[in-house]
Amino acid sequence: MKWMITRGDRVIAVVPRLRSHELNTNPNTMAIDPDVLASSVSAALAEGEMDALRIHEFELDGDEHDDEAIDKLHDSFHADFDTATAHISKTYGKPTRSESDSDDDAIPLCGLCRFAVWDTDEGRFFIAVSHEDRGTPILLMVGPAE
Repeated sequence: MKWMITRGDRVIAVVPRLRSHELNTNPNTMAIDPDVLASSVSAALAEGEMDALRIHEFELDGDEHDDEAIDKLHDSFHADFDTATAHISKTYGKPTRSESDSDDDAIPLCGLCRFAVWDTDEGRFFIAVSHEDRGTPILLMVGPAE
């Protein structure tokens, strides 16, 4: 069974399975908990589940047009991405692919801003920041790579 992450009538991601019990909806900051991150990576490898580590939805009309606020949110998500990538790299080494390699079809998200993919003996997984368009959620996700 596949899950779709939607915004209104738009599909922004199609994933094999989604875990959301660890979802952090704080729009300003997120402390990367290494235990939660390790659990998310394990679920991606063992069960093919995708975890939303952080998500920001634009709740008020017009918020998605505040360029300064969006830039700050992106900076915050990128900092969380860097922190999470550093934690993951301690266990799995450097990623085998990253955003410098251009978009990667192995990641089932639209609007990739940054990503890293690891190939392990247990399988492939990714961490990514995505933001498809104004008004759609900004996501920090961990999941299985195809």
